[in-house]
Amino acid sequence: MLTKADILFGKIAVKAGMVSDAQIDECVHIQEEMQQRKPLGMILLEKGYVTEDQLVRIIEIQKQNLQEKAVNSRTKREDGMFGRIVLKLGYATEEQVHEAVRVQAKVEEDIFLRLGEIMVRKGWLTPEQVQSVLEYQKTKIVVCPECQTQFNVIMFTEGTELACYKCGASLKVPDRLTHVGAEEYDGGKRPEPKN
Repeated sequence: MLTKADILFGKIAVKAGMVSDAQIDECVHIQEEMQQRKPLGMILLEKGYVTEDQLVRIIEIQKQNLQEKAVNSRTKREDGMFGRIVLKLGYATEEQVHEAVRVQAKVEEDIFLRLGEIMVRKGWLTPEQVQSVLEYQKTKIVVCPECQTQFNVIMFTEGTELACYKCGASLKVPDRLTHVGAEEYDGGKRPEPKN
């Protein structure tokens, strides 16, 4: 039986143009016939369908994808808590929180908007209310000065060095949250930060 890791490995290898669907199917069949299970990547290597360099590259992409999924999963849990606290504090209606979650779900994969960011853009929360909710969660907003991505860090300790998941630059705690306006999410373009 294929593991999730093997499925992801096969998808990455095909998408990268390193192997064909037929080669993956053949190697999966070989794997299923084995008494002692081997990873799909090793079978592809033994059959000569990928080189060692390609195998290493696929594994790197696979690790990166799994790490991003873990971060996104953790972020969704944090946003769920954020929404519950917003309701508890009476800052927004349940309908507004649900609408913000729906907007978040529609955002393109390579663009990630936090629930608080969406609610500020919609005019349902102020940056100060977002900060209040984050303090309630014992969370601090940090910003990447290079790509302008914002992250929420739970139990942040001043002086801690953190790197941006997107570009690797050192994250900074902003002097204050800037109001990004109440404009609607525009279908994929992240607005430039306002100074």
